[in-house]
Amino acid sequence: MKKTVFISSKSILRSGEAPDLSQVPPAAKRRLSPVQKIYFSLASKVERAPAASTVFASRDGEDLLTRQIVEAFYEDGSVSPHKFSASVYNAAPGLWSVHTRNHANYTAVVAREDSLEAGLLESLTGELPSLFVYAEETEGGYGAAVYFDGGDGERVTVDFAADVQAEPISFDRLAAFLEGSSTVLAGRYLRLEKSAG
Repeated sequence: MKKTVFISSKSILRSGEAPDLSQVPPAAKRRLSPVQKIYFSLASKVERAPAASTVFASRDGEDLLTRQIVEAFYEDGSVSPHKFSASVYNAAPGLWSVHTRNHANYTAVVAREDSLEAGLLESLTGELPSLFVYAEETEGGYGAAVYFDGGDGERVTVDFAADVQAEPISFDRLAAFLEGSSTVLAGRYLRLEKSAG
């Protein structure tokens, strides 16, 4: 099965770069976890419709926050309600939907080494427009956001034929595709190819 979509906006955060949170109120900014800061930074730089559905993907999610919760529990048996609610996978898109007053659907996807590709798959098989955000706090923090539209921007043909023996889509390959140094992005479950016109 094939489908045509358009990438109308995108944002990339490389490892070691500081997330830009200039559009987030200071009170809200202080409460964001590292993953949520990356998410907010990426999503705020993508031009999008106010009511677009959102798909968030992360291999490790709130790993640092979860470790802090577990350590505190073993030390004195306590669990911070704020930290616990922020540690779940759908916390980042949930907070983003509140921040942007977006009532559209949002989904959080985790599939270990296939997380990025599974998130893309979820975003591309759902209704358009769709905002896809991938974020990791590990290795200095990195991620990407892509806004898929039904008819405006860079034309991309998506092929959903599976090749489960292939390498999963990596962040570096996604970044190369978004930046234009590669016209094809192929993984285990989908293949994206940029086309003229």
